[in-house]
Amino acid sequence: MNLFAFHPGRPLAVALLLVLPLAAMAQLRPVPAQETEKGYTWALGAYLANGPSYPGSTERSTGVRPVIGLEVGRYTISSGGGGSLLDFDLDARDSGLTARLFEWDHFRLSAGLRLDGGRKGEGDPILSGLPDVDRTLRGRLSAIYEFPGRLSLRSTLNQDLLGHGGGATLQTSARYEFRISDRTEISLAAGFTMADATYMRSYMGVPVGAAGVTTPLPAYRPGSGMHSTDLGLEIKTAVAGRWVVFGGVRYQQLRGDARRSPLAVKPDSYGVSFGLAYRCCR
Repeated sequence: MNLFAFHPGRPLAVALLLVLPLAAMAQLRPVPAQETEKGYTWALGAYLANGPSYPGSTERSTGVRPVIGLEVGRYTISSGGGGSLLDFDLDARDSGLTARLFEWDHFRLSAGLRLDGGRKGEGDPILSGLPDVDRTLRGRLSAIYEFPGRLSLRSTLNQDLLGHGGGATLQTSARYEFRISDRTEISLAAGFTMADATYMRSYMGVPVGAAGVTTPLPAYRPGSGMHSTDLGLEIKTAVAGRWVVFGGVRYQQLRGDARRSPLAVKPDSYGVSFGLAYRCCR
């Protein structure tokens, strides 16, 4: 059975298969009321990012983007990685609204919503003539297990909730965090992403109706399976007062049908980012 040939109800089944093995590793323990943090924290700043126009592109883009984060109790609003500066359960790529659902000994489960901007053909010459991928609303379910020490395992299911061709992805990664000093933390991460056929065909496929008509590319109809593997390095350091300097580098390799796509002109790519944000105040 191919878990990534999604049908109605299949995302829920995948989410359960994702959560149950990790939950079995943890001892169920309700969070005492006194452990619930009061107040809120926020982060505001900007970062400079450089990376490929899309995975597999030879074109690169550079831009300055805002960093916004707000954490109130179990809820976090994030854009540009701002939430990861406040809630270390979040990955820098997690955006939108996130709610922590369950907290057990070493296991946590969260859910979120975010807007997905889709993809426009004008972003890269090779995309010209291909159908745009429409904007949509995505749901996110994340399971995190922390091993003794600073090693953690994370799996995140992302699903297009509006049926706009965004499909579903499952991202799994291991991350190790260690402190260089009281002010500086480094994290290393390695992981992989799987995708269903809808996602692969929207982002890595070439429709038969467009091949040789609106684009010179040959028709390509990828299936579900492995999309990519990636390695990442991130650093955060507190500077004067409440200011935080952060940055990172990420290396990605397309895999399987994604790598064989005619859109994967450069299947191995990297991205870098550097930013400054102000955090306040619990």
